[in-house]
Amino acid sequence: MTAPATPPSPPLQEFAHLRIALGWVIGLTALRLFANALTGLELYGDEAQYWTWAEILDLGYFTKPPLIAWIIAATTAVCGDGEACVRASSPLLHAGTAVALYGLGRAVADSRVAMWSALIWISLPSIAFSSLIVSTDVPLLFCWAVAAAATRRTLDTRSWTWAAVAGLAIGAGMLSKYAMAYAFLGIALHLIMAPRDRWILRDPRGGLILILALLVLSPNLYWNAANHFATVAHLGDNTNLGADPAQKFRISKALQFLGEQAGVFGPIPFAILVWRVVAWLRGRASAAEKFLLAWAVPPLAVITVQAFLSRANANWAATAYPTATVLVALWLVASAPRWMRYATVVPHLVASLAFVVVVAVWPTLRIPQTDRGFSRMTGWEEMADAARPEVLVYPDLPVLMTDRIAMASMLYYMRDLLGQGTLQTGKRPVYVWDWNRRPEHHYELAVPFDPERTDRALMITDWDNPEPILDHFEVTEQVRVISVTSYGRTRRLEIWLVGGFKGWK
Repeated sequence: MTAPATPPSPPLQEFAHLRIALGWVIGLTALRLFANALTGLELYGDEAQYWTWAEILDLGYFTKPPLIAWIIAATTAVCGDGEACVRASSPLLHAGTAVALYGLGRAVADSRVAMWSALIWISLPSIAFSSLIVSTDVPLLFCWAVAAAATRRTLDTRSWTWAAVAGLAIGAGMLSKYAMAYAFLGIALHLIMAPRDRWILRDPRGGLILILALLVLSPNLYWNAANHFATVAHLGDNTNLGADPAQKFRISKALQFLGEQAGVFGPIPFAILVWRVVAWLRGRASAAEKFLLAWAVPPLAVITVQAFLSRANANWAATAYPTATVLVALWLVASAPRWMRYATVVPHLVASLAFVVVVAVWPTLRIPQTDRGFSRMTGWEEMADAARPEVLVYPDLPVLMTDRIAMASMLYYMRDLLGQGTLQTGKRPVYVWDWNRRPEHHYELAVPFDPERTDRALMITDWDNPEPILDHFEVTEQVRVISVTSYGRTRRLEIWLVGGFKGWK
């Protein structure tokens, strides 16, 4: 069944739709910011690592492009280095994504579809969770929504301004995650299906989109070229295509991934998405649906294949869902009974509000079911406080860490004392032990242990057996063992004095 076009809404109705959408978006965003300010949840390892990146701004980092670090630097410059300020951009950017999807819904249909698009997005439980943490997916999704809306406006109006916005959004998205490249697949797929829009291939506006996207991305390309294309190589490692053959080509992994997508997008929206994909394949999708599906299907299809070939995380196909949200809203408004709109949004809204309450009051009021998930976001501050006396007792020694997560967390929770190598003056230098002298994460690239600079250090390690490291030193003295159990998760660190480096072999 093809979704019929919806008639334009009268101006007063359009204003009412916009007011409702903005009311819910602003209200939920304010609640999420408030919950982040009240919660007792600490930064987990990746968040702490992004914060350390923001302390030393660059054009790229080992595992990610630089936009996340720039954003954190901006928010912490405004309100400080507390957890809430590190995470402040996430609810704000999700609100921006909802507004961009309102614009996309307005471009492909009318203000009623636009309103429901914004409401569906801002109420998704996965967006409620994502608003709790700072991650590269959040700016990526915002840029994706802006790029899709601007591209649609460019194709409809031939506007130079909208073409510039599309190019800048794609480029900025690439500075967040290279998954933004799926946008080019989406545009190409749409042009295959929509001959009337192919004018852009011969028009300088199409060139402007590409040139601006590459221009925005170019500083990161320069950084990669200067660092042996570290981020690009890491992206290849992430696909894990060289895994054990016994772990590859498993249909069960693809099915598991698709099941996880129903959790990410919500069961009803995901079912509607699948239904509209089937209608599209049968030639029964409207022109608006074809445009939206052209952007949604490539990342979902590619990552499903990736899951079959090796493995895939649930969030790797996240870019499918901004335009899928508008697709769902379009079908709900044009074809579904009225009650189904509320059946789609209300349960998500209730779950999102409940999540805000849980985050705000945790751990004062705990729900046992949350302890397992939240335990990864606790314990590091206590670990840092326990290690602080030893760090202060040996003020002349640099600190040697052996793990990325532990190093990031210690750098954050002892940020008054510790800094990354010689890159941060006025702080005790922290280096990382690169066991094979081949960088596998950002700290091994930026601040590896260099015995020519110093062969003495206060080593803090989470290795169960640190002997392979200790064998490289003449002097080894265990100072302390720290063990902290927080909500069912035990963290353990050993502190050693090491000196007299004997060589790498």
